[in-house]
Amino acid sequence: MIQRIQSLYLLCAIIFMAIFTFSPIVNFITPNGTFQMGSMGFELIEPAEIIPQTAFIASTQNFIIAIISALIIAMSIIAIFLFKNRMKQILICKINILFYITLYVVMGLLAYNYYGTLEATTFKTTTFVIFPICALITNWLAMSAINKDEQMVRDSERMWTRNR
Repeated sequence: MIQRIQSLYLLCAIIFMAIFTFSPIVNFITPNGTFQMGSMGFELIEPAEIIPQTAFIASTQNFIIAIISALIIAMSIIAIFLFKNRMKQILICKINILFYITLYVVMGLLAYNYYGTLEATTFKTTTFVIFPICALITNWLAMSAINKDEQMVRDSERMWTRNR
């Protein structure tokens, strides 16, 4: 199971997404302080002064990024243990690719929303933003390796039935 290359690729995707889930994504610099958006929520890390609007925004929790990340991790774990059913593994990898795209769309919409709501002067993305892209690439590599295995099995079955 774990010695197959696609299992290692999926394990790398899990590791990338686990690190991403617990890391900051974007920092918003405003006149009221610096806000940090992560997958677990939004927090004020350097307050200049607390005003009611920014205190409310700082206390809001946006777990949608964490939920999508958890779904990606769970689907990758399921795909690793479905090594006997390659077609389901391929299907799960395709679904994961859709989740990665959804994750980036949601992150972009949230960042745009908070940029306007906070009246931020600048924002800085962290290096952890590229971790889902790395996980997407390893997921795609796993899917292509699963496809190669499936093709090899089909070719060997075809050769086996010809020789009978």
